[in-house]
Amino acid sequence: MSKVANAVKMIILLKSRGKMKASELANELEVDERMVRRYKDDLEQAQIYIDSIPGKYGGYVLQGRDYLLSLNLAEEELDALITAKEHLENNNFILSKEYNMALDKINAAKKESVDLNIEGTYFVKETRANYDFDMERKIWIDVKAAIITRNKIKISYSSLEGDCKSRMVRPYSIFQYKGAMYLVGYCEYRNDIREFKLSRIKQYEVLEDKFIMNNNFKVKDYMKNCFGIFNDEEIFISLKVKYPMAQIVKEKIWVDNQEIIEIKEDNSIIFRAKMKGLTEIKSWILSMGSNALVLEPESLREEIKEELKKGLNLYD
Repeated sequence: MSKVANAVKMIILLKSRGKMKASELANELEVDERMVRRYKDDLEQAQIYIDSIPGKYGGYVLQGRDYLLSLNLAEEELDALITAKEHLENNNFILSKEYNMALDKINAAKKESVDLNIEGTYFVKETRANYDFDMERKIWIDVKAAIITRNKIKISYSSLEGDCKSRMVRPYSIFQYKGAMYLVGYCEYRNDIREFKLSRIKQYEVLEDKFIMNNNFKVKDYMKNCFGIFNDEEIFISLKVKYPMAQIVKEKIWVDNQEIIEIKEDNSIIFRAKMKGLTEIKSWILSMGSNALVLEPESLREEIKEELKKGLNLYD
């Protein structure tokens, strides 16, 4: 980023967040502290003055003049943006840093800025990703560009089995599932549409080769009735779910076509739906333990029985 852009960004940060240490500014601007001091000197030549407060609790503070236009932003609107900030950060949103900078700009343009880092007002409990987030972010940016320009990408992909294979992919779309980012596209190796988890892409190259996009492809339609991310054969399932799991199941929409029949006598339910993603369907049913009974189809009922037997064998 240019010196001018970073100097303006420094004004925005100080206007939005108030007092900041040189180390904090350096981290946000992705420069060293020496450059932060140089930006301060450059701004003072433009008669934009920044005070340096010494000591443990000191830092840089922008002097009183308002160098930015004000926004007529309601308190509830800003609160919604701050809440979204916490939600996105806790859900591993790939562009959290860019969102936070945009929020700082909005906050800086208000007549009276507020503290954007108040903890405890909103919290999302999620498992955290255990991989190189910066690498995934770079992949996301490059793949997103390849989708727009219709460029093929060559990837070295590590499957669940642990083997790493080279794939030629025509990228169609990116979606997020349980905090992880996935690429969906046409795999020339499989001659079919496949999903690829970005964190499992070990190497990649955006090629000059172009492809023609199927304009009828919509990722929402492609994922319709998928219980998770697996897009395999659609099956009709019928489950009897006992209380208390019955209450948890009926509080969610698992797929759009689901039907729930409540049984008053024992507070259980019958859950019916057409779903895709047999692997995750089985995992879901097994997670409910003795509270879930497969009624249909018989093939799924037998597979669950076999999995339960294998589980019992582990403890014998």
